[in-house]
Amino acid sequence: MVSMNKLYVFGSAALLAVLFGCSGPPTPESEFQPNPLVAEPGEETPTDERIADLLQEAKQQYDDKHYPSAFRMAEQAENLITEYEFPDEDLALAITIQGYCLLQRGQIDDYFVESFGTQEGAITKFRDALKINNEDFRSSLGIGLAQFRRHGDSIRKAESLSNGIIMMEGIAEDARRGFKDIGTPEGKAHLDEAHRKLGIFMANRDELIKLGYIFRDTTTVKKDKNGKGDEAKWLGEITEGKGKLVLEDMNWALEDAINEKTATAKDAKLVDDNARTVIQNWQKVKSHWRMRGLEDLQAARNRFLSVRKNDIAKAEELERMRYFWVDRDLTFVFQSLGAFFLDMGLEQARVQAIREGATENRVENRAREIYLDKHFSSYEKEQSKRNYEAALDYTTSFVRAHQMFEMMRINKREAADANDENSNPFMVDLVSRYQNMMDELIQEGRSVRAYMILEAAAMCIEPLFQIRDTKRANAWANELQSLDPSNPIHHFVRATAYFLGSDWETAKTEYEAFMQQSSITQDSQRRSLARMRLLQCDQNLKRSGNAGEDDTR
Repeated sequence: MVSMNKLYVFGSAALLAVLFGCSGPPTPESEFQPNPLVAEPGEETPTDERIADLLQEAKQQYDDKHYPSAFRMAEQAENLITEYEFPDEDLALAITIQGYCLLQRGQIDDYFVESFGTQEGAITKFRDALKINNEDFRSSLGIGLAQFRRHGDSIRKAESLSNGIIMMEGIAEDARRGFKDIGTPEGKAHLDEAHRKLGIFMANRDELIKLGYIFRDTTTVKKDKNGKGDEAKWLGEITEGKGKLVLEDMNWALEDAINEKTATAKDAKLVDDNARTVIQNWQKVKSHWRMRGLEDLQAARNRFLSVRKNDIAKAEELERMRYFWVDRDLTFVFQSLGAFFLDMGLEQARVQAIREGATENRVENRAREIYLDKHFSSYEKEQSKRNYEAALDYTTSFVRAHQMFEMMRINKREAADANDENSNPFMVDLVSRYQNMMDELIQEGRSVRAYMILEAAAMCIEPLFQIRDTKRANAWANELQSLDPSNPIHHFVRATAYFLGSDWETAKTEYEAFMQQSSITQDSQRRSLARMRLLQCDQNLKRSGNAGEDDTR
């Protein structure tokens, strides 16, 4: 057809030149032929199809982790839906996709862009979607996920302050011992150590202040569309300038004591009082961020529990499988709650260890010993145990539901194979593609389940979680082995359970099996730990073998 068109064009041009006596060249072919790279003009795509295409492509871009482009497409869909008054369900979906894109980019709260002004963050988007459709579980789940992620930011700030508090406790204790033995080599060594730590503390404090978001909570103030508004107030009991002076006074007092080798009781009191002032100030700021983190964590927990309850009721009504992935989210939330209270309990134990005189490299081990002692009792320790037990329950629920989900996929795959129409090559290829896709999904799902099983095993093994159930840990190890017999991680899980239970013989056997089957490159960290524990097993077995004998012979 193209060659005939060309013939016709050239023939027409020649005829026109003869008839009208044109002396110039014929009209270029490109003016007659359409561009093969551009679609021929046709009817405009109906608006409903454009919206459907935009939403579908936005979801695909999100799945492919192209969050900026997914956001733009969802935003275009929102504009079209609003302009042409399409159903609210479509509008809620478009806004929800935007919310998830913002969540993945870490823009949880409203934020400011220089060229566009204040923009809605993920939580605001999800709440906008819920105003349109209050039964939209995706948006409700999104708020919970956003709150869970935001709690992590608050906890990291609190941990930075907590590390500083522990360092200042160490400075105060070293200074107290140094002033007590002033003029002696031991006293000088303690004062030197206090002075060294204080220098590190002051430098770290300056860096934290420069960051601007630890000592000021910017989320407590609202900015206008131009990004203008009041500055967030300074957190803590003393101002930035007063805090600096307090530390400088401590530094001068320590330098004088070190250089002049003399100090009065007034100097010792100044250093101790100033250290307490700094500790109390940082504890107040830390408490602020801890409470912000706890509020978000509890809100995420309540949101996930509500989503779970509503979905179970709807699944029963519609006779479909429930959305069991929320159990995984609840696992992480309850683990975080357990870790929150564990950290508070360990902090108390660290302070006790420092006041006992534990050296810097011994503080963590001694704090662990104190925390695990049956005589160490606290509200935080009790709450930590309760939340880790809940996390284990939801992990178990997720794993069992995921196994049922996998069986459904396997049954669908086998049903497709049974219904294969061999006489139709197209159908044979389609079924084959479907089966391959299902196989890939099953394998991906098993890797997720294996990760959650490892989480469950860890909660049964780690003494700090206070569950300590070797039998359940071994049961989880058996499930890992059945999932992937070639992966020796199940040996490591069993070995660790027996090691922490002081069964040195069985632990040694399992660690040796792990060393024989594991990869030098992929399992390097676990292999290092296994080697160290094998030595400990040998030492403990040797001691038990020599029990009652005279080792001096």
